[in-house]
Amino acid sequence: MMSAIWQFIKKHEFWFLTAICIGFYIAHVKTDDALFANIGFVIFMVAGLRLSMHPMWKKDEQAEDE
Repeated sequence: MMSAIWQFIKKHEFWFLTAICIGFYIAHVKTDDALFANIGFVIFMVAGLRLSMHPMWKKDEQAEDE
């Protein structure tokens, strides 16, 4: 069961981390604590970097090399 959950999280990692980021933003608005916004920003940056390194972008580069 845990393996299936982990595979789901890895498959939809960007959206999972985006949902966490949105949750931190809502927590920031409700509590007015900047810590939540900073953590959310870091998570969003990590998600964006992970998405930019996704293999689907490398397919275009491989096609240009050939």
